[in-house]
This record gives sequence, structure tokens and C-alpha cells, in this order.
Amino acid sequence: MNIWEIGARTGIDGLRASDRAEPVAGAGELLVKVIAAGLNYRDLMVLGGHYGSDLPESRIPLSDGVGVVEAVGEGVSGFHVGDRVMAPHFLNWLDGPYNFGIFGNDLGVTADGWLAEKITLPASSAIALPAEVNDQTAASLAVVAGTVWHAMVAFGNVKPGELVLAQGTGGVSIFALHLAKALGADFAITSSSDEKLARAREMGADFAINYRDRPDWAAALMEQTGGRGADVVVDTLGFPALAETVAASAVNGRIGTLGALSGTPQATASASQGAIIGKNITIKGLASGSRQMMTEAVAVIAEHGINIPVDQEFAFTDAPTAFRHLESGAHFGKILIRMN
Repeated sequence: MNIWEIGARTGIDGLRASDRAEPVAGAGELLVKVIAAGLNYRDLMVLGGHYGSDLPESRIPLSDGVGVVEAVGEGVSGFHVGDRVMAPHFLNWLDGPYNFGIFGNDLGVTADGWLAEKITLPASSAIALPAEVNDQTAASLAVVAGTVWHAMVAFGNVKPGELVLAQGTGGVSIFALHLAKALGADFAITSSSDEKLARAREMGADFAINYRDRPDWAAALMEQTGGRGADVVVDTLGFPALAETVAASAVNGRIGTLGALSGTPQATASASQGAIIGKNITIKGLASGSRQMMTEAVAVIAEHGINIPVDQEFAFTDAPTAFRHLESGAHFGKILIRMN
């Protein structure tokens, strides 16, 4: 079967097409024919050697995907040939608290991912998809659904009428927008593009700030909201921008920090302790979410008919171009690779 491998981890140019024997469903496993796979920023980091250590050049990338069950391994119940399935990228984090062990079986990093014609998944990790969740949305969920649900619900405990803030218009922020509106919350978003902000408003965003026009975007948010501030922040900017994020937060705000688009994960916080204490803010670092979190998110997606916008789809043979589109930052929502 046809696959892509991460290669020498020199960036997108190191990505290489290859082939290998088709996998077989072992005991407790599902054999899945891949329909489509989704890209995340961490996939670029994997190719560049900045995410995961000591990975083999033969590693198959991509953490997001959807497929159809072709075979059911011995001892598996609850799944049938023809079921559409997805899985959290942390295959071993089924429920309960986070632990370091989850990184040992991480799709696209420490385990082969979705950028192949067929893959195997542990049946214990797989999630059968209801008909209301389309393929494009399902192929976009493994990273964003668990992460955003963790930030907004499991940790943030968002309530109807509260204000959620997300930064940028990538997959995480756009899913946060949809989820917030489904849960009855108000939503604020930032971007450097007026066009993208207009699209976000069409999708239901209540407040939109162009941070290129207003580098003091926290003050701009306070102006738009009448000094209200965000009750829950899905923080994709990270610590170099934390002072601004804290300034944009409400008293008793909850900040789930999960990205580092304003710098690197190694950066130190720009916010003062006094600013955090003064608003009684809670900050939590988030490493995605569990299968249970994803299952709950999928139920809301199905109930409310949420469709994650796909910026562009690429053919399987054109995978490097899909990565370059992600690298450009020009996308709105998700980027998919569709199998042949």
C-alpha cells in the first residue's frame, strides 16, 4: 500500500512517498481503510524535528483522520465492517487524568499515523461516528476536539452566556467557535485578517479584533465588550503573549494554554504574578484530551450539526503541497488530504 514517511526530519522537503505491506488487524484491533486525514501545526513540527525525539525516518505522520473498518480483529466487540471510525491521537488516554505515558502511543509521532491507505487502530481507542458527523469534520477532530473540549468544558466549565476567547483562525480556534455557540456561550476571536474575521462573524463570533490594527488587542476586546473580558480562553499564543491574554481575561477567568504561536514552548511568561492574582485567574497547561472527552465532543457535534470548515483538500499524492499550505498560515479552518 502507499504511505508517506517523515524522512530525515529536515522539514517538508524530507517527506517521502513509500510503500509497505498492508497491515492486518491483530487481536483487539481494527483494520481501517483511510478516507481522509487532517493536518495540524504539530505535524509541521514533527517534520522539522521539533516535536518528538528519536523518531524513525519511516514514521507515518498525521494525527487526524477518519476511515472505514475493513476487518475486525479477534476479541473485538462493538464494531463492524463498514463502520466509520476515528480515534484520539493519544491512543492510550481513554479516560481519567493525564499522565506522561500517553506520549508512548501518539499517532503520527510515537506511533504510525493516518497518512497511509490503511492503518490499524486499537478497538479500545476507536470511536464509531454517527451519520450526522461528515467525513470532513471527522478527519479534523483528533487534535482539536479533545484539546478544545478539555480547555473549554473539562477545565473551563463554560456556562451559557459566558464569553470564550480564542486567538487566530486555525482549526483549534474555529472549532472553539462552533463549540462555544453550541453550548450557549458568547465568542471572541482575533486575527490579522479582516476577511477571516468577517467569516468568523458569519459563523457566529460575537466579537472580532484585528490584532495587526490593534496590537493592544486586549484593550480592543474590553472596548467591544464594555469591559467584560473573557471567562474562558483557549490560548494558542502561549507565554510570550500571556500578559495580553491575562489583560483580556475576566475576573475569575480560566486560561487553558495549549499553543505557542507567539514564540516557543520554552518561552517564559510575560504576565506578572500580580496581574494573575489580581483577577484570580486559573491557568492550566493542556496536552490534548482523552477518548472520553472526544466522545463527549462528538456527541455535541452530532446534536448541533457542527461542520468544521475545510480550507482546502489535497490529493494523497500531493501531501507536500498540503503541508506547505499549512506552513503559509493562509488557511481558515482545517486542511485535509483525501485518499485516492
